[in-house]
Amino acid sequence: MSKLKELFMGIDEGEDHFDENAVEVYADSVRQALEMAGQELGVDITMLDYQILEKGNAGFFGMGRRPYRVLISPHPVLKQHEDLGEIEMKLSREHIPSVSPEQKKNADSEYKIRMTKSGLFVTVTPPRGTGRKANIDEVNNKLYSMRITNHDASRLAKELAKPSGKPVKIGQWLPNPDFDSSMRVEISEDEMKAFIHFIPPRYAGRHMELDDIIEALKNAGVVYGINNEKITEYLDRMEYSEPMLAAQGIRTRNGRDAYIDYKVRIENTRMSFEEDESGKVDFRNLELLENVVVGQLLAVKVPAEEGVQGRTVTDRILPAKPGKDFKMQYGKGTILSEDGTELTAEINGQVVFKAGRISVEPVYLVNGDVSLETGNIVFLGSVIVQGSVQDNFIVKAAGNIEIKGTVQKAFLEAEGDIIVRQGIMGRDEAKIESTGGSIYAKFIQSANVVAEGDVRVPEGIMHSHVDAGKGIYCNGRRARIVGGVIRAGDEVNARYLGADVSTKTEIRVGINPKILQQITDLETLKNGIDEELSQLLLNLRTLESQKKSGVKLSPDREKMYQDLSSQNEKLTKRQSEVNLELEELKSYIDMLEHKGKVCAEKTAFAGVEVHIKDKKFGLKDPYNSVKFSLEGGEIRISEYELPVISEGQQRITTVVRRR
Repeated sequence: MSKLKELFMGIDEGEDHFDENAVEVYADSVRQALEMAGQELGVDITMLDYQILEKGNAGFFGMGRRPYRVLISPHPVLKQHEDLGEIEMKLSREHIPSVSPEQKKNADSEYKIRMTKSGLFVTVTPPRGTGRKANIDEVNNKLYSMRITNHDASRLAKELAKPSGKPVKIGQWLPNPDFDSSMRVEISEDEMKAFIHFIPPRYAGRHMELDDIIEALKNAGVVYGINNEKITEYLDRMEYSEPMLAAQGIRTRNGRDAYIDYKVRIENTRMSFEEDESGKVDFRNLELLENVVVGQLLAVKVPAEEGVQGRTVTDRILPAKPGKDFKMQYGKGTILSEDGTELTAEINGQVVFKAGRISVEPVYLVNGDVSLETGNIVFLGSVIVQGSVQDNFIVKAAGNIEIKGTVQKAFLEAEGDIIVRQGIMGRDEAKIESTGGSIYAKFIQSANVVAEGDVRVPEGIMHSHVDAGKGIYCNGRRARIVGGVIRAGDEVNARYLGADVSTKTEIRVGINPKILQQITDLETLKNGIDEELSQLLLNLRTLESQKKSGVKLSPDREKMYQDLSSQNEKLTKRQSEVNLELEELKSYIDMLEHKGKVCAEKTAFAGVEVHIKDKKFGLKDPYNSVKFSLEGGEIRISEYELPVISEGQQRITTVVRRR
């Protein structure tokens, strides 16, 4: 033990000797100076000794700032005994590596030595299980390493013999500014956090205490959000490797806007196709229509919140924005409460959600087929047909149309969704159109179908013309799209595309079919104008040549000449207008992003033509589990993607269960 004591005493003897490797450093703090010197000398800062030649000053808002001037060199004894730190750690047992729960049951006694303004304190924790008590020689060696020789040895021995786990005073504090701990306060730019950076004490230097921290924070302008409990915990650990978060402000929380809590379904987001083991789809439980009764609660307005103001650690108040309020809108067939927060149904009927407001439309129920007994149906609400729609009959509705049977060679039009539970057999003359919703049918055969949203068919689309503003999905077990023209704004996704007999099937995506139809109509109109103008010009030139040759035209032929000239002027103007509209539409198409895809889960057969925007790809061979998309101006082939869910107010979720 005498050799170890001599080693520590040797440290004391050489503390004021700085060798030729000493460097003089200017820095904002002693710690910063030590870090800079450590980098320059290539040693750890724990192996450096220093002498403050001139103390620094932070100044006032940067004015009058004066840096520290510090003389730093490697400690001569530490250079000779580089393993001293390791020896000290083993002696103190203050830093014990993490142990397993089983090891914690049998833990050795631990101790901490802490110098404060109140004196020198030792805290000894009793051992657990078969753990051993702290050895007095180890503690004395630690005290020697800290250059402490005037402690109460008897009081220390008593505490080691019977540890209390609490701080016990064993000596007086002798001020030593060169060895005492120091600190600086750092406030974040937004003034929401205040950190304290410590330079730990050396040897018998004093540790900082709570009142030191509070005073330093107040001097730095930190007066709010100071966490005394966490500061005390941090100081008790005596580990200064990381800055301490000493104070934290409250961030502003703006008020939530008022919103409407709908008590009824306003979108068809829970519709699903479900197949049984044989692959059949049950259309009986779709429940797409939201029916309500008189007095039923439809929606509740949740008021806006005021918000919570923030506060910085410097006690600066940060005002909060209150949430936005609005007046609850309501449609026909509903009643708004006097305070404007509750909406109830005034009549029995169907919920219709348009332009951000709920209306209740009455539902027209047909107990059977739409036939000679009912005549055509035009209704300002929703229509439910318990049977089928026979040939050449019309059903129009301002809401939804639900047909529980089939649709023959008929005409259906609705502003909402159209549901045909048993499929469409159109014989090339049926037209089914939803101007604001989606269309669902068990199958579609030889029909014209148009939907603003999606078209979803679980069993098959055969030899039909189908347009959808969003997507066309045909994903049942036997589902396939064969023949006809299929056009969708976003996506066509089917289990099979085409047939193994190379049936021509045209599929177009990437452009809203309405725009394509406008272009088709304009081109048809342009061709008609061009043909009419060509014939008119031929007649007009004949009359003009007669006039130029000196032949006087009869009154009837003169009138014909004037009429042809006027008509030529009008047709030429109209021709220019049509050409301009075509150019604008084509320019708009060119500006559209490269989206749109065609997917076949199983097989896309030869005979299928894929058009994405203005690019075409004709399949000459079958492709399995494939996706066609537009990349870099060309159609690319990649792996199949599952059907996507369309977003927005008309979003429809389709779930196909396969077993």
